[in-house]
Amino acid sequence: MKLPSRTAMTSGNLKEVPDKSVFLEYLVKRLEQNTEKYLPADQLFISFRIAVMNNSQTEPQFGTIQNAGDEGGEFIFIRRDK
Repeated sequence: MKLPSRTAMTSGNLKEVPDKSVFLEYLVKRLEQNTEKYLPADQLFISFRIAVMNNSQTEPQFGTIQNAGDEGGEFIFIRRDK
């Protein structure tokens, strides 16, 4: 959490993806369903990747952005209580 992280979570690769994508639908759904205080980005991605692939023509991507200063850190989503 303290090391720099340069990762990307995208709805696809080189194909155009609609604004109201299945990717966005499941990303928001999993964030709303989350009950943990801290949620690493890779765990979030894993939780909805298959659902997106099963319900759209896109294959979501997650990985390190090369030559951008990544030092092995991890982006962490922090849940806010309403």
